Amino acid sequence: MNQAQVNNSDLLLFDEALPIGDMNSPRGFKSECIPDKKVKVDDLFKFRRGRGDLQISIATALIALFFFFSFWAHTGWGDRKLPDEMGTYIAYQLGLMDIEVRVVRFGRILKQPWVIPMLCLLVLIPTAVWNMQESFKVYQWRKRFMLPTSVQFELSKYVAAFEFVAYFILYTFFVPVLGYLLSTMFLGTYMTWRLGYRNWIWVFRGALSSFAIVIIFRTFLQIKTPGSIWIYDQLPTAFRTFMLTYF
Repeated sequence: MNQAQVNNSDLLLFDEALPIGDMNSPRGFKSECIPDKKVKVDDLFKFRRGRGDLQISIATALIALFFFFSFWAHTGWGDRKLPDEMGTYIAYQLGLMDIEVRVVRFGRILKQPWVIPMLCLLVLIPTAVWNMQESFKVYQWRKRFMLPTSVQFELSKYVAAFEFVAYFILYTFFVPVLGYLLSTMFLGTYMTWRLGYRNWIWVFRGALSSFAIVIIFRTFLQIKTPGSIWIYDQLPTAFRTFMLTYF
């Protein structure tokens, strides 16, 4: 079959049969995937606003306002009656003077149970409002250039994080049954596999690292564990005492 017959054939109806330029030139392959970039430490801590940042910021501001309105009821400020001489009262609370006008130790107010929650609210409320304003600006910018603004992507990441919370909860349930040693080694080995390191070398490293954690925290530092462990109760008395003490 000559070249004219090939050009007139139905083979060219298929994409894989179409000619790719000069037959003598090298045929390269161009991938549509974005090439991997080197990870920089600065990029790990770089703050970026995602597509659902406005919705998350609004939820955060509502939580901050909930804490603000709960402050008056849970700290006793709702029923508090302030004295007439506010200057003397503030000086007394700050520890600058006593009721009998005697100089006392500074910092009396820090002993009050409402001080730390108030300081937290003084930081939380303004930052939550400011963050919501900045998120709204980014939201308007994304809408202007027809970029996605759905919160589904961010919510999927939050929901996915609950998987690892479930692993830790299961770990706390397994410790009274299997003991700190076996539970930690199972968790460390599985987490190594779950994060994508699935060859035998990495699985061995995960198990070895878990065992080292047990040696450091249980054997040397004597971190408290449940006094009654089911699997240890099945062992002879002397070996059971050894395992409860060091593992």
